[in-house]
Amino acid sequence: MEESDVLPATLGGTPTRNTRSGPRTPVITDKDRARVDLYLRLADFQPSSGALSAPCEAPQIDWHGDALGTEQAALSHEFTHVHGRGEGGFYSVPVSNGTRAISLTLTAIAAHAERLGLRRPRPGDNVIVPALTWAATATAPLDQGFLPRLADVDKRTLCLDPASVRDLVDDRTFAIIAVHLYNRMADLNALASIAEEHQIALIEDCAHAHGALYEGKPAGTIGHAGTFSLQASKTLTCGEGGMVTTRHRLLAEQIASLANCGRPCGGAIEIPSGNDRLPGLSAAFARAQLSEFDTQQAARTAEWARLDEVTARLRGVQPFPTQSNTVSPTYKWAARYVLEEWGGMSLDEVAAALSAELDVQIVRMYEPLTDSSLYQPMNHPLAVNARSINELEPTRYVCPIASELYDTVLAIEHAAALRPDFADAYADAVEKVRKRGTNTTSTKPDSSARPAAVHLFQREHQEA
Repeated sequence: MEESDVLPATLGGTPTRNTRSGPRTPVITDKDRARVDLYLRLADFQPSSGALSAPCEAPQIDWHGDALGTEQAALSHEFTHVHGRGEGGFYSVPVSNGTRAISLTLTAIAAHAERLGLRRPRPGDNVIVPALTWAATATAPLDQGFLPRLADVDKRTLCLDPASVRDLVDDRTFAIIAVHLYNRMADLNALASIAEEHQIALIEDCAHAHGALYEGKPAGTIGHAGTFSLQASKTLTCGEGGMVTTRHRLLAEQIASLANCGRPCGGAIEIPSGNDRLPGLSAAFARAQLSEFDTQQAARTAEWARLDEVTARLRGVQPFPTQSNTVSPTYKWAARYVLEEWGGMSLDEVAAALSAELDVQIVRMYEPLTDSSLYQPMNHPLAVNARSINELEPTRYVCPIASELYDTVLAIEHAAALRPDFADAYADAVEKVRKRGTNTTSTKPDSSARPAAVHLFQREHQEA
């Protein structure tokens, strides 16, 4: 056997998988090109008010006479059908992106809180979000005037820990945002119980959860609403976009109105708003991607299940327990790495070495919001005031499980699951890299600590 065959790729050896050996995401096919071309040639530019999909009479989106509404309406209907496994029973509203989906949803729920059996929001109310998530989950409520509170996560689910949520809920809590993270789902039964007990909203952040089911119900339909991202890295994409799902017709109408500059829509309150419409070209791309979603989702689900099976027999990698009441998301496959088994390698070195071997993106989890360079609410000049400054400070929230997971978990991009026999190649790569230990990488990443965040407005308010 040649020496290059056993050397890790980071030292010049032959990768376990040949470079560019598999698909990248999004997977672009002739269907995508044809759908977008059809749109651009104005073949189906027929003025339409555009119906939001539901099994009963649906509310209408009035796109101000703009023919672009045809594509958004079709996407709305098709998303409901595919994500709902053909059963529907909920409304789908396309919007500009996943972050704005959360913001618009919070505003819509606030506008109709009493009709939804919730208490009315007040200035300075808080919204509980997980500490382990993309920063937008917290910045969206911050931009709407809510104070994000950071709850710890459950080490088995990677998602909101109901016990931590209970510790943070008070009479100023307006909503809980439960994030379904990577290939895991939040404990919606427990979180829904807390929300009902306190008459607060439950929103599902489903940016990673396209096609997922919780006890047979589509993600995003168990809480008051669900928000989705259609950003380029997601399992369903149009480059950039979002979607909101809800079983409440009034919320669907309100979100549609808010996304369309506050124009009338059914029973929506006419609230001053901006343009958060999903562009027609993006909707056309999303429709084409949606036509392939079921096939790709089946492949991802099967390969991630195979990866669970294979890694259960590997040293140094611990898959998370199966969630028996879910059809899990497939955005990324996450697992713990027992560094004691990796010959002194750091988690960053393991990620780099496996990425090179398999030609896929293998990365650490999101940095906890308690210590994230992307989440510095104290620097927001309009959000910070003398009353809220302590509650906004991220470091005041103690979330040890989020920190532990960040230091031990890696996630594999979903494109890998579209490669035949990826799980077996992964097992080979793990054994190859693990046996070389610290000799696997030629250079170590810079381990210097990130400078402490500078809170630009903190001093002014402390002195006020």
